[in-house]
Amino acid sequence: MITHTVKTLVAATLLAAAGSAAFAGANYIKAGDAQNTNSGVTLELVRADSDGVIYAYDARTGTDGKVLGSTPVKAGANTDVRVNFKTPALNDVLAVLYTDDTTTPSATAQVHESD
Repeated sequence: MITHTVKTLVAATLLAAAGSAAFAGANYIKAGDAQNTNSGVTLELVRADSDGVIYAYDARTGTDGKVLGSTPVKAGANTDVRVNFKTPALNDVLAVLYTDDTTTPSATAQVHESD
């Protein structure tokens, strides 16, 4: 009985280590389905290798345009990240993750306006 428990514990530890190594250092944004972008967007998943900030821009102007809204994220996986807008987007939105270097985007994703 104890041998079986130890084997199970070792197998679970190996799987957890392999899973976390696969995601180490990978910054990305998974936007999810199309949504109404008038008041904000909800990003399905944001993965950051360190604490950071998501900025939302009008996709027509990109990062040169006005910031519609922003929200902080923690290092690791962040689910259902909501970015509320101060100004309505009325179009597709460009979500940009900035981590340590606030001048270079770590990840981007376009959120499509729903019909």
